[in-house]
Amino acid sequence: MLGFTSLFNFLLLMLPLCPAPLFAQEVLVRLAGTGRRSSHEGRVEVSYNGVWGTVCDDEVDLNLANVLCRQLGFERSFTWAHSAKFGEGQGRIWLDNVRCKGTELSISECQSNGWGINDCTHAEDLGVVCSPQRRPGFPPAEEPHSSSSTRSQPRERHPRPQSVSPPNHISSSIGRGHQIALHRNPTNSRQNRLTPQENGHEIQILRRNRVTSRPSQPTHSGLPQGHQLPSSLATGGTYRQRQETSRREAEAQENRQSQPRSHPSPDRRPQPASLSGNHVDPELVYPDMDHDTNTHSTQGTEWTQLEEARLRPVLSSNHGGLVSEGVLEVKHAGRWRHVCSQGWDLRSSRVACGMLGFPSGEGFDQNAYRKLWDSKMADPSSRLRTLTSKKAYWVEKVHCQGNEMSLSQCKAQLSIPRSASPCHGGMHAVVRCVPGSQFSRYGRAPAPPTVPPVVRLKAGPRLGEGRVEVLKEGKWGTVCDHLWDITAASVVCRELGFGTAKEALTRAQLGQGTGPIHMNSVQCTGREKSITECQYRPVPLYTCKHNQDVALRCNTPNVGLQATVRLAGGRGASEGRVEVLMEVGGEKRWGSICSENWGINEAMVVCHQLGLGFASTAHQETWYWPGSSDARDVVLSGTHCIGTEMSIQQCRRNTHVYCPRGGDGRAAGVTCVETAPDLVLDAQLVQETAYLEDRPLHLLTCANEENCLSSSAARMNWPYGHRRLLRFSSRIMNLGRADFRPRATRESWTWHQCHRHYHSIEVFTHYDLLTLNGTKVAEGHKASFCLEDTYCPEGLHKRYACYNMGQQGISVGCWDTYRHDIDCQWIDITDVRPGEYIFQVEVNPSLDMAESDFQNNVMRCRCKYDGARVYMFGCHAGDAYSAEAEDLFDHQRQISNNFL
Repeated sequence: MLGFTSLFNFLLLMLPLCPAPLFAQEVLVRLAGTGRRSSHEGRVEVSYNGVWGTVCDDEVDLNLANVLCRQLGFERSFTWAHSAKFGEGQGRIWLDNVRCKGTELSISECQSNGWGINDCTHAEDLGVVCSPQRRPGFPPAEEPHSSSSTRSQPRERHPRPQSVSPPNHISSSIGRGHQIALHRNPTNSRQNRLTPQENGHEIQILRRNRVTSRPSQPTHSGLPQGHQLPSSLATGGTYRQRQETSRREAEAQENRQSQPRSHPSPDRRPQPASLSGNHVDPELVYPDMDHDTNTHSTQGTEWTQLEEARLRPVLSSNHGGLVSEGVLEVKHAGRWRHVCSQGWDLRSSRVACGMLGFPSGEGFDQNAYRKLWDSKMADPSSRLRTLTSKKAYWVEKVHCQGNEMSLSQCKAQLSIPRSASPCHGGMHAVVRCVPGSQFSRYGRAPAPPTVPPVVRLKAGPRLGEGRVEVLKEGKWGTVCDHLWDITAASVVCRELGFGTAKEALTRAQLGQGTGPIHMNSVQCTGREKSITECQYRPVPLYTCKHNQDVALRCNTPNVGLQATVRLAGGRGASEGRVEVLMEVGGEKRWGSICSENWGINEAMVVCHQLGLGFASTAHQETWYWPGSSDARDVVLSGTHCIGTEMSIQQCRRNTHVYCPRGGDGRAAGVTCVETAPDLVLDAQLVQETAYLEDRPLHLLTCANEENCLSSSAARMNWPYGHRRLLRFSSRIMNLGRADFRPRATRESWTWHQCHRHYHSIEVFTHYDLLTLNGTKVAEGHKASFCLEDTYCPEGLHKRYACYNMGQQGISVGCWDTYRHDIDCQWIDITDVRPGEYIFQVEVNPSLDMAESDFQNNVMRCRCKYDGARVYMFGCHAGDAYSAEAEDLFDHQRQISNNFL
């Protein structure tokens, strides 16, 4: 009996090691966690006995990951993730030491320690990354949300239909609140009762619908429910008040009123009180939403969709340069037409010039064009005489106010009814445009600007694109995107010497700025000469963030620069060997560029010139990219660009070609990309953390090996004595639109034995102490031994970590912090005399890695050293102040901080 009892106890102990497998349909699996970029990755969670729990990552392999992904409805697994990569779970840890063959239908069929038996913590939660392709029979996976999960439910492979409330009744949740309706164009009866101050957009708050009290009342399905705006009115442009177009709107209203349509009863509209601007009318019925608010036709006039415009220089020959004067041609329905000069004026010329990339147009004597026209009309054999007799050749009666974005917004007629001949008494319209100052070398030189510019574009991938920044009280700042529209963007474009705006971008679509935010709720009429003349509101502190910075894309003139450079041999249109068209021996010839001293600035100019965005790599060898047969010779050498040139031909170069490296496989090449990172140093952190330390030499052995001390340290009696160090913390933020990665691959990183770590970038930052006249008195540098995401704001996931030789980089929107207490995070000022200096930090000083903006890589502070203490003040990014304020910073103390 005793032996039987021992055997029974032994079997009881062995039962947990051999658990009975559950059926596959009884176990549910889902993906959850934080930092998920798609629905096919996440932390693995399983449901056992109705309770969700996690899986430990011990002994995990690809077989287990494949079983999980197939159970979730995906075809296979890409990889697994250990150590709670998608965040730590909560509650039970159901499985540990799971071993699968790879053919199981469910994780419950795999061997394990048993349900709930583990020696793990949630820091070891397992995650998987599955292929995005779904298995046949499984519904599409839902995209991850903040607390979403992808769940496998074999019993229910088709989602249940969601219950939808009947459309003819308002549900209790939707019926709450006031309905808001905007009247863009009030009817005449209403408009006659409005005062001039009331004219604008009417906002009506409707009666609140109570479903419980009136359940049988039907509701129109097209009406908005709750606090909603009609979709046709919910645009930023509806908030703009256009005094100049009141006459046009009145004409449109007269035409609309002549059309049969149902209006609300007049007795339902109470007489308004004295109001102004966008006013509120309570207790009104909702207007007829079937009315097309975009109809702007007047009697005898129609809105003609003019797609494009161009100038034909009939009096002067054009050799690929800038065409700013000529006969206007417009495209309608795929055909080019001439515009009749009858009714054409300078306001219409301004609109046409804006489409062509010019800020304005100007009047001029057209007698020469008239004589040429008359001579053509008098010639019976003239082809122009035959064409002009056809109505399909003309666009007649074009009339613009001058503030339109394009000619398609102006009134126009393709032909005049009951007219025997088209364009009677007129000729083709002739336009003369005024180019911006940056295009003066390609045409007539415009008048120089009378005042320094107060607006600029930053971090744009192409000419005429970028984040808008304005100058106020000597400091550059951004603009908040509330009410930002195409009219305000066009004012900025014209102010900068371009045409009208193609796009008005919001939510920092071209990268975030730094410093103050100067403007909000900008409203322009389109006639202002500067954005500072528009109506705007100041930005109270903490009410708008830099993720709401505005940007724009402008119409730019065609100066023919893209035709003088090309890329050859690349795998795509955005990479290859650079070939340029240069004048050699009195004739134009294609050739390659010598790659000696070829760097990222030169490559940036080429990519901008081609309209391909930013340069990610400047190649000095192009063996794998064969060049064109007509461009084998080197025609350009000694190229040195600042980065702001509009073409590679404008950069400084050798007068006579000299290329000891030779061409062919050693010719210059580029790789262009649409987005790029942008590193900015946190000036406030540097100012707050600076201090002095007298550090003993025996603690500086490794730092000395990495040349982090001044040259006088080599003459000291090691290891006795000390060095005086100016220490500080630095935080580098990536505010661009692409991750910042070291150029060197992980296999080529440098190992430093003393510090026991790898350097992915040998010199990542320069630290300099300068006199007020710019003389360097002390310096330091910092190698990038750990380029990682130290901190990411909420909603962003850390992607780069240095642990265990992981991938290095800085994700978009994240920071990399170097604390003050690590080696080489200092300047050795042992030999510096007390006095006033300028402390300067420069990130990516050798421009090894591409960025969208290099001008903000420098941070500067005023520094006062009295021999025992150090004071930092006035820290700011290098491009944060105007030229006058920066000069004041260098020589006086009357400047405030401009923290990020």
